[in-house]
This record gives sequence, C-alpha cells and structure tokens, in this order.
Amino acid sequence: MKLRAVFRPKTLCVIGVSQYNPLSPGTVIYQKNLHEMEVEVFGVNPRGGKIDDREIYKSVSDVPKDIDLAVICIHAEAVNGVMEECGEVGVKGVVVVSGGFAEIGGEGVERQNQLVKIARKYDMAVIGPNCVGVYSPPYVDTFFLPSERLVTPPPGNVAVISQSGGVLVDQFFSKYTERKIGVSVAVSIGNKAVVDENVLLDYFKNDPKTKLITLYIEGFREKEGALFLRKAAECFEKKPVLVFRAGKSDYGRRATVSHTGSVMTATNVASAAFRQWGVIEAESEYEIITFSKVLSFKLPSIKNGDVAILTISGGHGVLCADLCAQYGLRLVEFTEEEQEEMRRLLNPSAAPIASLKNPIDLTGSLMDNDVEKIADYLMKNEKVEALILLMLPYPPTISMQLGRRTANIVRKYRKPVVAYVPWLPKYSMIVEGFELNGVPVAHTVEEAVQMIKALKLKGEAEMRINRTLSYERFSS
Repeated sequence: MKLRAVFRPKTLCVIGVSQYNPLSPGTVIYQKNLHEMEVEVFGVNPRGGKIDDREIYKSVSDVPKDIDLAVICIHAEAVNGVMEECGEVGVKGVVVVSGGFAEIGGEGVERQNQLVKIARKYDMAVIGPNCVGVYSPPYVDTFFLPSERLVTPPPGNVAVISQSGGVLVDQFFSKYTERKIGVSVAVSIGNKAVVDENVLLDYFKNDPKTKLITLYIEGFREKEGALFLRKAAECFEKKPVLVFRAGKSDYGRRATVSHTGSVMTATNVASAAFRQWGVIEAESEYEIITFSKVLSFKLPSIKNGDVAILTISGGHGVLCADLCAQYGLRLVEFTEEEQEEMRRLLNPSAAPIASLKNPIDLTGSLMDNDVEKIADYLMKNEKVEALILLMLPYPPTISMQLGRRTANIVRKYRKPVVAYVPWLPKYSMIVEGFELNGVPVAHTVEEAVQMIKALKLKGEAEMRINRTLSYERFSS
C-alpha cells in the first residue's frame, strides 16, 4: 500500500464539500488544507458550484490532476460507489471520515466488507472508516474540526496512532501541546478496515522523522493482536512502542464494540503479552502523556530503578520519595562518607543545614553552583542510575539560569535526568534552559517520577525483547 501518498500527498481531493454549509466536515477539511497545508486541494460535490471562486468538481473523475489522497465525507450508503470511482482513476490513498460501518453492526458490517474488497482490488491505502484521519504537517490535515477549535502540538518526533479521534484530539493533542511534546504524524484509524496498527508500525518503523510510536488501542480482531506483538518487537530494535489501551473492564469492552467494532483481550493476558514482546504499556491517561514526553527525549534506559532526588524543598523531597516507592523505584542510600563529601562541596550557608541522605535537600540557602556541584557528584556515583531534580525557583539566591547551568553539567554523562519546575510563564527561562539542553521538565512531582518509571520499563523491555528475538532467531 502507498502510505507515503497518505502522509505526504501532493494532491488532495475532498469529496463532500458544500458551498452552502461552511461548517460541514468536507468543507472544513477543504478550507483547512487550502489555506494551511502544502497540499494542492480539489473539492467534489455532485452539484458542482464554487467555493471562494474555486471550482467544485462534480465527480472525482472530473478533477484535472492525478490524486494522491481522497477524503470521503458523505453518507455511508454512498461511500463504496465513490470508493470504486477513486480506484478507477488511480487514487492512491483514501480517508473515510463517514460512520455507519462495522461499528453499527448488521448492514454496516457488510458495507465495510465491501469497502475492503474495493480497496484491495485497486491497492488503495484506506484509513477508517469512522475516523478523523490524518494530521501530517506540513502536508495534510484531514481532521474535520475547525482550526480555531483544535489545538495542535508542535512539530516533533512522536507518531500517534489512535482508534479514537476524540481521544487523539483531546488526550493527545491538547496535553501534548500543554507539555510541548512534538508530533511527527498523527492518525485516527477508527474501524481500521484496511490500514491498521500493524500496517502503520511497518511504515513508522522506517520513518526518519519518528523516534517514538505511541498508540491508543481499543482492541484487536482475530489474529491481529499476535501480529501486532511481532511488529512491535521488530520496531523496538529501532524505536520504542508505547501503548495505552482501553476496554479493560467488562463495561469498557462492551463500549469498544459499539465504538469501533473491536474487542480487547483480557487485561492480564494483554499486559503479559505486551511485556514479553517489548511493548511499553502506560497504565493511565496521565502516564501515556508523561511516558510520551520522556521517551521523545531519547534518554538512556535504566535497569533497577536506583534513583537520587536532589531538591530545594524538603517537603517536595518527601512527596517524591513516597511516589518513588509507589512506582517501584528505589532510593540510593549514601554512606556517611559520601554525605560528607557532598557537604564539603556546598557554600557555607547551605552546608551546615543541608540534608544529604536521599532525598538530598539543599534548602533555601543554596546557590546555582551548589546544584551544579551536587548534580555532578551524583552523576559520577555508580550507585545512581537516574536523577530527579526538584527545582523550586523561589529562593532569591538562585538565578533564572539554573536550568541551563545544571543541564550543561548533567548532559556530559550517560545517565537520565528529569526535572520538576512549576510550569508558569514566570519560570519559562528555567524550564527552557533544561529542555533545550536535553532534560525533560515535568508538570508535577508525580510526573517526574512517572518519567523515571518509563525509562525503567524501557530497560526491562529491551532485555525481554532481546531474549525473545534471540529465541525466535535460534528456533528458526
């Protein structure tokens, strides 16, 4: 299938535009791509007419150029006829926004089966039906939501695959934007009649813009799940695969059938299979965002979860210690000698009152170079696998250069470091000082701990996938 035509089309045909209703899905998609994306756009409506003095064609075959990608936004009953016409004129890819297929059961199932036959007949890559489709900047955006209502994340290296358009737009786009997580491509697959997660894993595995593949999954069809595990394992040798799945309860499983016609495997079975095949699984809607952020930074993984906490606030250190225990991480224990070595590095005001066990509380008497020196000491310590920095920017003795100065120290080492700084405009200079130099900044102390958990899960996945693939290759 020609997925490049879906994600990097040169020409786009929108079927179902309206010169009378500017808010119809087809018209919104037409206008967005005409004014905001690089693709050349053509509109189709059986009545013809004009929109903004641009001709609307009566059929796909009337469009004067070869079409890479078509978007179909019409009643379900008419979709397959248009699909046939798209195939006849050589359209390479199709996004079917329309609902009314397998998710409704009955005649919808037969309608979807016919759509699949047409797609295979003409070798067309079909996204959907029952989806919002593809967001692939700067080429194309098939989401039928007006730009003024849609928050889009910055360009980046995370590919997002979601069975739900609503989850993609809200859970991923809004929260990714808030946390400055950049997206390479996002695709809502809906009923995934033709192009499913497995097809997309093959594509994104070799996409140079993508360094992390993140998925929201509601379920698999028969034999689809086993293939997904194998594809994910193959991807993991190049880039991590991160999953958040729905349908874990009986209620949720019933809901997924009516939403996208999928069925989720029993929770414990699915989780065990993911672990064996190197898939990193987020357990909540919060973890999927936090994991996405830290994994997009391409920090090294850790094995045991041995963590040091460096804080300005003793209370925050206590909170972080509790959260480390909750998330399966261990606090490194420092000897009296090590604590004395750290104390000698501090300025005279902080040295007598700092707590140097773990968490390491430098107190409000610290200065920038205290953080630099202790961070450097901890990064050299072989017992420390990862460092959490809780950098409260309130003491007047530290500067807004704290993020950049500290990041310049820790980036010299092959160990992961994450930070917590309040995400407020007033402190953006500290946040950017960290993030522009390779240290991700969490919105909360818990998110910082979740980031380290993700790196531990990544390390466990690397070990498991190496064993699994080695066994597979030996057996074959």
